[in-house]
Amino acid sequence: MKKLLQNVNKGNLAMIIFIFVILGIFLVEVYSVTHIELKTQTAGISTVYDTISANALVVRNETVIPDSGDGITVVGCDNGDKIKKGGSVAMVFSSEQEAVSYSKYRELSRQLAQYESLVSQTVGQSADLETVDKDIEQKVVDYALSLDENNINDEKENLNSVLIRRQILIGEQVDLQSYVTSLTNELSQYGAVAPKKQITTDVSGVFSTYTDGFEGLVDYDSAVNMSVDEFKSIKEKIDSLTVTQSGNIGKVITEYNWYLQALVDCERVKDLGNGDYVEVVLKGDSNTVLNAKIVTGAEPELNNTQTLLVLRCDKMDESLAELRCADIEIRLKKHEGIKVPADALHVVDGKKGVYVLIASQVKFRQVNVIYSDNDYVLVEYDSSDSNGIHLYDKIITQGKDLEDGKVYT
Repeated sequence: MKKLLQNVNKGNLAMIIFIFVILGIFLVEVYSVTHIELKTQTAGISTVYDTISANALVVRNETVIPDSGDGITVVGCDNGDKIKKGGSVAMVFSSEQEAVSYSKYRELSRQLAQYESLVSQTVGQSADLETVDKDIEQKVVDYALSLDENNINDEKENLNSVLIRRQILIGEQVDLQSYVTSLTNELSQYGAVAPKKQITTDVSGVFSTYTDGFEGLVDYDSAVNMSVDEFKSIKEKIDSLTVTQSGNIGKVITEYNWYLQALVDCERVKDLGNGDYVEVVLKGDSNTVLNAKIVTGAEPELNNTQTLLVLRCDKMDESLAELRCADIEIRLKKHEGIKVPADALHVVDGKKGVYVLIASQVKFRQVNVIYSDNDYVLVEYDSSDSNGIHLYDKIITQGKDLEDGKVYT
């Protein structure tokens, strides 16, 4: 009997605990429904675009420079350097030790020239502090941008040089001559090692150390006349093959004009024409905006469902020289207004608007939607409309029982 009572008591205790757990969950759910935290977003001007998204193929006129393979090769050009026909792009050394010595000699020579230039700039220094400070601000911006491109060495040295100039200008002691003397002494330990062979180029253009094995896959002169089927075939080849850089020193891009080829639905280009200029943005790199001319593809034949849009660009830098296929956005129409989360848009008495919080009081602002997306809408901003949405309004993006005139405490 005693054991039976113990089992009954344990059963009752378990039931009581279960009831309390269920009650706790219920109370939490009720609280979460009835006590919704008020969240706001500050109204500000935003710019959005109607865009065409595509995976584009990059076509350049480029010549690959193969390695001679008979020694240790040291590239003598930097990415983005302009090369003349017959110019040297690399040197071949008999041993790795000679190659290392030459590379060290070249780097020390470059540093020495930089500090000697700084010494000459300090003689009769007459620059004003404001000018130097503005120069520092620009160098900081250039340095920050170079971080995204993983190419910081040059910008780091430029920033260091202008900071030294400022130190000298405000009277701080900077012993540049000791740097020059130290570099000169170190340089003399290496001496100028002569390569056994120079590798030159037969063409002129912009140099890049990056090759992918697809340089000759598309004929540059035929890029504007490529058919949709030809484009699909080439893209399939690129997708099925692997990138290879072995055996190459680099390449020379011989034409400043290059092409982006993108397969798009004909419906998307109905408002475009051949010869129009558009902005192209590389997805993942919003800092790079290319001004491109539509060469062909914007005026497809009737009954076609897809068209090959060919865009011509003339901007070239180190990162662009490495592109082969890229996800792009082609900007069409531009819209400016105040961006509002889609959930913050309400319809009251048949009028679209948003609720804003002004000194703890809710106000309804009527809006005119000029652009919409899945996640947000862009509403018109009219500074002369006293009843419309204002800049810096606190748009309510989350709240319960919102009502014009209601006070939140």
